[in-house]
Amino acid sequence: MRWFVLLFFAIPSANAGSITPSFTTGQMESSSSSKTIIVETIVTENYRTGYTYSMHGTNVQPAEGTIISPDATYTNTQTFNGVSFKWVTPDLDTKPQWEVKVPGEAFSITENFLAPGLDAVSTIQRTINTESQSTSLSIFSQ
Repeated sequence: MRWFVLLFFAIPSANAGSITPSFTTGQMESSSSSKTIIVETIVTENYRTGYTYSMHGTNVQPAEGTIISPDATYTNTQTFNGVSFKWVTPDLDTKPQWEVKVPGEAFSITENFLAPGLDAVSTIQRTINTESQSTSLSIFSQ
């Protein structure tokens, strides 16, 4: 134990001194830049969920016992992108039948049928370029 106490006194002590910077002025500058490129494709699908049946004509009339509007029926189940659906569509076997009002006279008839389903597809492809730059300057003195 005596040697330990003697050894303790034999170790020199360390003294901390003050630290004084050796500069008087200075500056620091930092710069950064980034560039982002986004390429995207946007697809829009428009669906007609019902149907349209129309007729236009001259010197024509519905045939005896014919109804003006065809019966509605459902299509078979369809699945697109995991979504199942059925369309309402006319039963074309029950569409109106037309006859000439005054035989021998001029007549015209136009029937239009617009079925349900995919009506239009729009595809937009675009690229978005974004660039940014930043510069920071710090000036300091003592």
